[in-house]
Amino acid sequence: MRGAIVGSSLVHLVVLVAVLAVRHGSSIVIAGPDVVQVALLDPAVSAPTPAPAPPPATPVPIAPPVKPEPEKGVRIAPPKPKPAKPAEPREETPPPALPSAKVGNAGLRGEVAVDARDFEFTYYLMLVRNKIAQNWAAPAGMAQGGTVTRAVVTFRIGRGGDVTGVQLERGSGVDFFDRTAVRAVILSDPLPPLPLAYTGADLGVHFGFEIGGP
Repeated sequence: MRGAIVGSSLVHLVVLVAVLAVRHGSSIVIAGPDVVQVALLDPAVSAPTPAPAPPPATPVPIAPPVKPEPEKGVRIAPPKPKPAKPAEPREETPPPALPSAKVGNAGLRGEVAVDARDFEFTYYLMLVRNKIAQNWAAPAGMAQGGTVTRAVVTFRIGRGGDVTGVQLERGSGVDFFDRTAVRAVILSDPLPPLPLAYTGADLGVHFGFEIGGP
């Protein structure tokens, strides 16, 4: 029994020595830090110099406007403005050669004026007034009393009594009254021939039609 224990101890001792020998022969590697490669730069080589900023643009000088020099020689003066032409005075109806008087049965009062200042044939103007009064009729609804309504019709009488240029010279403000006045003159064509002693080629007449009033 004792010999078996001794032999077993020897075997264990041999195994232990062998294990220690194996461990002593193998090298133990300890992990170190990561390897970092560092490039050494020459201090003489400096960092790249940034490109210089471009110089500011020089403003282009603006040339002053060139004023044309007056040409030498004869200068033509600009035309002077023409003075405004004065307004021609309006021709007014000449004074009546035959004053207003009632004629006919329609309540008409007729007044006759002529352009010829030296026309002295009153009888002829009475013939003209009576004939025109015969062809004039009072418009319906026109009152013979109250407000006076008046219109003037102008025309020309030729040597033979023909009537031309009939037009309303001054309106009354009542359209249908003015139309009856113009119509009465047109219906009176022809009028009596001009007097033989009158030397004018024709006679301008202004006939006043009037109705109403006292």
